[in-house]
Amino acid sequence: MDTKWRKSEEARPEEEMDTLGIYNGIAEDGHTGEHTNEHTDEALPESAAEPGTEALETDQGQENTQLGLAAKLHDDVTPPSEDTGETQRLGERKYLHDVSVTASPKPRKSRPFAAWLCFVLGMTLISLCTVGAFVGLVWSQGNWESMKSLVTDYKSSLPFKARTSRYFSALFYYITSLTSDIEPGSQSDPASDAENHVLRHSLLDNEGENLKYFAIEIGSGLTIANIDGNLSSVIGEDNMPILPPGYDYCWYFDGKEVWVFDHGKPVDIRRLDSGYRGLVPDPVTDWVRRSGNPDDLASIRVLLAVKNVLVPNPYGYSDYYYEQRTLAIAGRLYFGVLAAGVLMFAYGVIKRRDKHIFDRKLAAWSGRLWFEVKVFLSLLVALVAYGVLYASWDWYSYVHWWSWLPIPVLISAGILLFALFWFYMMLADLIINRKRFFSHNSVNSLLTLYRNYEKKYPWQKMMLSRVYALIIAEAVLCLLAVIFILGFFGGSALLALLSLLLVALGVFLLYRYLRRYSETVNDLGRLVDHIRRIKDGDMETKLLVAADSDIHEAAQNLNTIQEGMSRAVREKLKSERMKVDLITNVSHDLKTPLTSIVSYVELLAKEEGLPPNARDYVAILAQKTERLRHLIQDLFDLAKATSDNIVLDLNKLDLARLINQALADMQESIEDSGLAFRVKLPDEPVYIVSDGAKLSRVLQNLISNTLKYSLLGSRVFIDLEVQGKEALVTIKNTANYEMDFDEEEILERFVRGDRSRSTEGSGLGLSIAKSFTEACGGRFAIKIDGDQFKVELRFQLAG
Repeated sequence: MDTKWRKSEEARPEEEMDTLGIYNGIAEDGHTGEHTNEHTDEALPESAAEPGTEALETDQGQENTQLGLAAKLHDDVTPPSEDTGETQRLGERKYLHDVSVTASPKPRKSRPFAAWLCFVLGMTLISLCTVGAFVGLVWSQGNWESMKSLVTDYKSSLPFKARTSRYFSALFYYITSLTSDIEPGSQSDPASDAENHVLRHSLLDNEGENLKYFAIEIGSGLTIANIDGNLSSVIGEDNMPILPPGYDYCWYFDGKEVWVFDHGKPVDIRRLDSGYRGLVPDPVTDWVRRSGNPDDLASIRVLLAVKNVLVPNPYGYSDYYYEQRTLAIAGRLYFGVLAAGVLMFAYGVIKRRDKHIFDRKLAAWSGRLWFEVKVFLSLLVALVAYGVLYASWDWYSYVHWWSWLPIPVLISAGILLFALFWFYMMLADLIINRKRFFSHNSVNSLLTLYRNYEKKYPWQKMMLSRVYALIIAEAVLCLLAVIFILGFFGGSALLALLSLLLVALGVFLLYRYLRRYSETVNDLGRLVDHIRRIKDGDMETKLLVAADSDIHEAAQNLNTIQEGMSRAVREKLKSERMKVDLITNVSHDLKTPLTSIVSYVELLAKEEGLPPNARDYVAILAQKTERLRHLIQDLFDLAKATSDNIVLDLNKLDLARLINQALADMQESIEDSGLAFRVKLPDEPVYIVSDGAKLSRVLQNLISNTLKYSLLGSRVFIDLEVQGKEALVTIKNTANYEMDFDEEEILERFVRGDRSRSTEGSGLGLSIAKSFTEACGGRFAIKIDGDQFKVELRFQLAG
């Protein structure tokens, strides 16, 4: 082989290991989690695995399958021969490299995190926008006009109308307080009210060019204004306002009621959809409440006009201008954040498979925390989030809402974002880890450590030590609970709480022990049932128990024994089939030449003029040939009986008559044997359903066997009786040799009872009789008692 090609082959595994390393890195990042046995619904022990690996391993398996395909493509490419040019070798190397790159692309580790981050941020931003809209609606007491502030023109928004109402009320209270004759310092002193409402020139003058106002008491001529001119230049003869250029929006009090003008047209402020509900004051009613004389307002005129285009005030802080700018920024920010949230959420949904990978990694990390730690941290996060939100709302009570946005709201949003992330992680942990979310706690972890410790001892000692440990633990908990309860009577509520926790812990430990004990008893019952199934011949079903079961090792050992027995049975059956096949093939191969031998022996016997010794030889040949023919026929019968190809001719027949017929056919042999046969048959027929020819062969084999192996001069008993719904045939004789074998051994093929005999018999008679009896629907049994040899045949009576 070419040296360069060999080097390329040796370097290739390193490249494949580099490719595999990327996937293994992903697996190592999330290789923690609970493994479950899906077929048995039994959870593996907590110490065996961490949560979150089931789906990770599935994904890794798919990726590694692709890598295996690439490696197989590498191996399937035939290396070039020695006479191949360098150009061809380089081309094949490039092909191998292209196949490897195509079959196993390297995914970026950042994709699952990006999909997860987009989903969580999108969901969080959408939630924040929804909660913000709901809070705004609640804060405005259900006024939908407040929800339009972010999308409508500033001068059509609720904040603008509310601020204008505040300015107008301040101006009105200011002019009325200066013209009032109420004693200063009284509870209804307008000056006090004005002072309580922060009525100062600076409140209005901070708006600069954005606000023009004119307030006058016609009787005294007292005027508060930043508009140049007198009453006639501001209020027309029709008692309607004359607005300066660039000011098309105004509020005006004509001495009786308040008017709102927009672009020179009065606004119907009484309509529910006008947006002025609860904002326009009622000066007359309020004045009557304070002074009791509504006629005093007839000489009051108040005008407040807002500039069409708001501009900043270089000499003060214009609330109009900055509120308009803040609402514009807030509107763009709100809908921008909402749009970004929708886009990120949609991307997370589209890439949900990648997101699930990171969810499992996140659940694997959070799954390592005890349940108590999760509860404590969740309560802490909830309390901190509530405290920060409450403090932010309290901050809002002291400052303007637009100045409330930048710092406290951002802090609150950050805390809320973290809280949402935490509870999302807990939800993912609960969904992915399921029961382990609750079961992975400090108590179970300690119990797992104890179980690992007790496995060092024998099974009996382990079970006893568990009981002793429970008794000691319960005694200690009871003692501590009594001490804490006594402390509670001394006035300590904390000790009472601790005592309740100790009682709960004691009950939990007792429950865990009883549950574990019940599981062990059930597993032991399954073990006993499985042993019974093995006894009944079931070698395929395995005993499956949980990996943390107390009898797991015993179950594994029993499964190993069962597998060994099953393998031995298969080997035995295989050997039997091979033996039957050998017998069939050998007997078939012997049958043809035997037929020729029989024919030639018969021809020799018919020859005339043979010398006497030659005729003796022919007689011996004829005798041995006949014996060989019977042996081959027995082999055929045995092969046929042990196979499933035997053909039966089942008919209703009289078993007593069949026995008499078999005895009659062998009458000559019986008389020459010197044995005394005692036959006991019922007078009435005994009908069974069987194959008469094969059953007759069984009876002949058994009678022939008694003739060969019975003690000379002894008796042979043949009985037929009816027992319930069965017919029982018994053949009993006394052996002429010492029977040093058992019932199973004598039924094996080619086994002879008297091993010292070297003539006659093939060792197949009983085996053929047993096979034919069972094929005909009966049962065959042998019983040995000293020198007594007994065969029993049982058949179901015909219905």
